[in-house]
Formats: sequence, structure tokens, C-alpha cells
Amino acid sequence: MTQVWPRLSLVICTLALIPVSSCSTTPEEKLRMAAAEGNVLRVETFLAQGVHVEAANERGLTPLHMAAKNGHRDTVVMLLGKGAVSNPMSQDGITPLFSAVQQGHKEIVALLLHQGVDVNAQPSIGGVTLLHVAAYRGDQAIITLLLNSRGDKNARMSTGERPVDLAKKQGHTALIPLLEP
Repeated sequence: MTQVWPRLSLVICTLALIPVSSCSTTPEEKLRMAAAEGNVLRVETFLAQGVHVEAANERGLTPLHMAAKNGHRDTVVMLLGKGAVSNPMSQDGITPLFSAVQQGHKEIVALLLHQGVDVNAQPSIGGVTLLHVAAYRGDQAIITLLLNSRGDKNARMSTGERPVDLAKKQGHTALIPLLEP
């Protein structure tokens, strides 16, 4: 019988910790998770409860970063309507637009470009521009959007490569005429 109590005590302690650990998620983290999931209702609820629309994590990623990366247009529109800065930069220089280009979310890219986001901003990752990313991916629709917003065809990465060079290396020959300087 004495052996049952230590086990039971361990189970009770473990069960007691479960609610405590699930409560450790902050409202800011919950807001970012809701934005990443595209749950507009939850995002609106957290904002109505006073969570700041720019609530960034330790890397500087905001709810807008999360919604843009995951292609949740309605959430992006709602966050912008609630006052989210359209071009917040994370610690490594990543913007919501950069994430949208990287993931191939054309609607989000168009929406953020319409907000006047700098198409030629370079994160601190080797001088890569949005055109470099789209050229590497072979995404003609996004390249067209970026070029129509004055994307710089001559921008060079720290290795010296231009967007056209990446398109050539990846075998995206249809993109070469678009990206030639």
C-alpha cells in the first residue's frame, strides 16, 4: 500500500501541473497563434481585450508576420484595419511581405504592396531582396507584382548575384526576359 501512494502522488502532481502549464501562454502569444491560424474571430477578441496589435515575440515577429506567412488574407486585412504597421521588421530583417513572397501568397503580396511597403527592403540575410526570393522560387506572378512596384532588377546579394542569376541557376528560363536589367 505504501508503494501506491508515491505513484498516486506523482500522478496528482502531474495532473495539477497541466492546467498551470497551459495557462503560461500569454495573451500576446495567443494572439500570434490565432493570426497564424487565420482565426479572425479570436484575433478580434484578443485585440478587444487590449492585446496590442503589434505584440511581437522575442524574434520581433508580429501577428501580421504570422498571418502573412500563412496566407490568411482576411486576418491580414483585419490587422491592418486595426492599426498594424504594414512593414514591421523582425530582428533578422524579415517583414510580412518577405514571408508572403517566400511562401508564394500572391494575394497577400499584392495587398501589402498596395499598402506602400518597400519592395526593395533587404533583410540581414545576405542582401536578399524580394525579387531574389521570387526568382529563386520561379514565381512569375509575384515577380510581375514586384516589378510593377519598382522592384530593383539590379539588386545584388552579398554574393553578387542578381535576381536574374538565381532564375538562371534554378532553370526558370521563362523568367529571364522579365528579370534582365
